[in-house]
Amino acid sequence: MRIYGKSQSVFDVPININISLNLLRMYGYKIDKFSRFELFKNKFDSHYIKSILNKQYSVEDSIKHELLYGYKDYWEMLTISQSTNILFVTDKGIKDEIKNIFSGGVLEGKDSRPWDYQFQYHLSSLFEQSGLKVKLQEPDYVFEYRGREYSVAAKRLNSKNNIQANIEKAEKQIKQFDNYGFIALSLDKIFKEANPIVRLTNPESSIRRANEIIQNIIREDFLEGYFGRRTDQILGIIASISFPYFLDSDKPLFELGYSSYLMFLPIQPPGTAKWNEVIEIGEKLQNFKIHITG
Repeated sequence: MRIYGKSQSVFDVPININISLNLLRMYGYKIDKFSRFELFKNKFDSHYIKSILNKQYSVEDSIKHELLYGYKDYWEMLTISQSTNILFVTDKGIKDEIKNIFSGGVLEGKDSRPWDYQFQYHLSSLFEQSGLKVKLQEPDYVFEYRGREYSVAAKRLNSKNNIQANIEKAEKQIKQFDNYGFIALSLDKIFKEANPIVRLTNPESSIRRANEIIQNIIREDFLEGYFGRRTDQILGIIASISFPYFLDSDKPLFELGYSSYLMFLPIQPPGTAKWNEVIEIGEKLQNFKIHITG
């Protein structure tokens, strides 16, 4: 699954944030002016856009991090705000989790829950906007493909040390239900720890880079047992990577970019019906596109 940071005017970013947040407010989400997306919008206005208008073409290093990771969160928030499931959900527990996404600062602090929920609901929104029927229910969400329902347990890895624990926790959640299931793992934070700032010269190369990131993390930090010891109920692991980057160009001011990639890793033996099923579902997710509301 591939997402490109959509080519757009930088002046559209604050507008799209307002549109998305106001849409969520219309559907009952109480998002105040101090939400982290409002904070990012203000930073983006006062530093990035201001530097363009004033032709200063520079910002402080500390601000660069906020611009980078706020930009990543911006794209994922746009996807979340366009989810019919999220707009019309009535379950209080789910609504409380979604509202939690808007708390915290521009950069992640000690409380990782806003970003953990962001990954979970961003992922469910990708499935939904790829044309799959999605229900927000335990273990995290369920999607339908060819008349069969599949459970997904989504975990955002906070370090290399908790990979096994998160896989086992997700498997335990899925085993409580009758559906076949997938364990979705966000590798963002593992990658960010070693690569806080990514610079690219060509946005098209971000897809190749994302593919390489997933393969390298799996090769270096995943053990064979993470896959081989799973119950037959687990069809596969969905490895997810999303990262922002600076696009170096001949322009005096750096440009911001965002890329995301999902890799479906079947657990069942190659060539079997279950293996082929996982590959087919993964190809279906490639139809996803980000649609700007404004």
